[in-house]
Amino acid sequence: MKKHAALTVLPPAAPAELGRPELNHRALAAAWAADMKARCAAGLLAERTAAAYSRNADRWLSWLDAAGIVRPTPADVLAYVASLRDRGLKAASVNAGLDAVRGLYRFAETRNLYPAIARSVRGLRVGKDAPLDALSRDAVAGLLNHADGASMAGLRDRALVHVMFATGLRLASLCALDVADMDAGDRVLTYRGKGDVEAGRRAYLSQGAFAALNAYLAARRAAGEVLAGTAPLFAAVGNRAGGDRLTDRSVRRVIVGLMQKAGHVQRDAAGKIARPRVLSAHSLRRSAITAAYDAKGLDAAQVLAGHADPKTTLRSYARVQKGRVLSELSTVLDLCQ
Repeated sequence: MKKHAALTVLPPAAPAELGRPELNHRALAAAWAADMKARCAAGLLAERTAAAYSRNADRWLSWLDAAGIVRPTPADVLAYVASLRDRGLKAASVNAGLDAVRGLYRFAETRNLYPAIARSVRGLRVGKDAPLDALSRDAVAGLLNHADGASMAGLRDRALVHVMFATGLRLASLCALDVADMDAGDRVLTYRGKGDVEAGRRAYLSQGAFAALNAYLAARRAAGEVLAGTAPLFAAVGNRAGGDRLTDRSVRRVIVGLMQKAGHVQRDAAGKIARPRVLSAHSLRRSAITAAYDAKGLDAAQVLAGHADPKTTLRSYARVQKGRVLSELSTVLDLCQ
């Protein structure tokens, strides 16, 4: 009993069966979730971060259940990593899962439980110098030609492209925007950035983005929608999810679909994208940051990106430059030219 004396300081919401935590990891995860909820309420943790941790922790727990493991060890974590790699997950996705495992057992360690696991978890190395592609300003503008401006979906998609390029917002920030977050007087969007608990950052809309967004919102009002301040700025269209907040996945589908129509993205015979993640919805942010860097330099690109460290901005730009150089050299080094 002395070994588990620290369990008495668990949040009140912690399940009673935590008396034998080594046999019930779901109870341990529930206590961690309660702790994260309290941290969210105190403004110390973003809710979407807590939700991501919980999802990835549940994936780990499901793996433990399937493997019949009740007392995991560092070796089991390695086996878990191998299983994720076997499923084809990229290093970044594997590391996101490992962050949750590490966080769960760091929490357990504060309760004098499983001290070895959190200390042993090491993420996979993620390549940060591979060439990246970014669409030029003209290429991004060309995507607008493939969005039907007469339909509600087309008006929304045109507004999405305009706003994403004009502001460089991440998908999570974009999808979380409400109608009240737009200040029409200053043409500003107030948003919550990565790691922010509250919305306090400002993104300035270009004239084109402001016009496209107003046209989209006007069409929603004309269709009879009451746009309260808490209504999503970008909403799904259709019978099943019409009016609901647009999700990250939906935005990806829209943008990649436009890129495919424009010939930037190709799919194989099975319908899979030939080069996934090279050109994607996130690459519109990369395109915006690159355009800002080319026009105004590193400081401007860093401000647009919202990066705390200019090295992050520079690294991303350098990878785009590497892609440009290699693409140009492929012509220079062509012996048939």
